[in-house]
Amino acid sequence: MIFDGERDQPLLRHMRDPVLDRFLRKSLEEQAANDPDPLRRDMARDVLSGAITLQQAANSNVYGELFARQADELADWWDSLSEKDRDRLYAEAVEAIADLDETSR
Repeated sequence: MIFDGERDQPLLRHMRDPVLDRFLRKSLEEQAANDPDPLRRDMARDVLSGAITLQQAANSNVYGELFARQADELADWWDSLSEKDRDRLYAEAVEAIADLDETSR
């Protein structure tokens, strides 16, 4: 498995797809830089720096509650979407991942 030179370890231990790892890393970088919640920014920075893993963050007392809250908010948001909006967002996600795959070649 080959990852970016300086980042030779996937963010998730069992992740075998370097494209999905880059997508996750990019999402965390965006969160670390721009999330309005300072706790979410700190968590993203801690994971990106290697201070903790995503699994450790999810299992921690502090960040675990954050993950649970975000999951609840995401589920509520997803449930509020129409089928058409869900299909559109799914297509956009597939396209974004394909774009990442193209840039890695």
